[in-house]
Amino acid sequence: MKIFWSYARRDDRPPLKKVSNLRGAFETVLSQVLGKDCEIYFDTISLNWGVEWRKEIERLIKESDGFVAILTPSYFNSRMCMFELQMACEAGKKILPIYFRNCKGLKSTFKEDGIEAEINKKLNKASLKLSDIQMKDFRELRNEKLDSQKVENFLDEMAEEIA
Repeated sequence: MKIFWSYARRDDRPPLKKVSNLRGAFETVLSQVLGKDCEIYFDTISLNWGVEWRKEIERLIKESDGFVAILTPSYFNSRMCMFELQMACEAGKKILPIYFRNCKGLKSTFKEDGIEAEINKKLNKASLKLSDIQMKDFRELRNEKLDSQKVENFLDEMAEEIA
């Protein structure tokens, strides 16, 4: 199984790297639930030096079995995250949103005038699709240790639903 992990880099800065650590823990749990190795595509480890990154991201999304979106204010303010979401929607991928940090409106609000008006309209429209999809709420667990029982139960439940 292959999953594309979409997140805003601003939410994964050192020293905490909470999104990276959550991805690693989820990959372990999903592999255990499936009984075989799975792969979670993550930009910092899945993109090789020198590749055309936009084309490579599109290829990874197309070959994935699911698309996890880590929802935060930074996610909705990232044009790249909205581009990834738009590609996943166009490719008909199962979208699996994780509500990671409180967000106002759960949508992007890029300006829909000027030079990039058409692109921004498409990105804003893609963000609206998330409001129609059942989310996994991780907000209260975000500051828990990954090996806490609550986080482990969350990951187990998520992996069981995907498997």
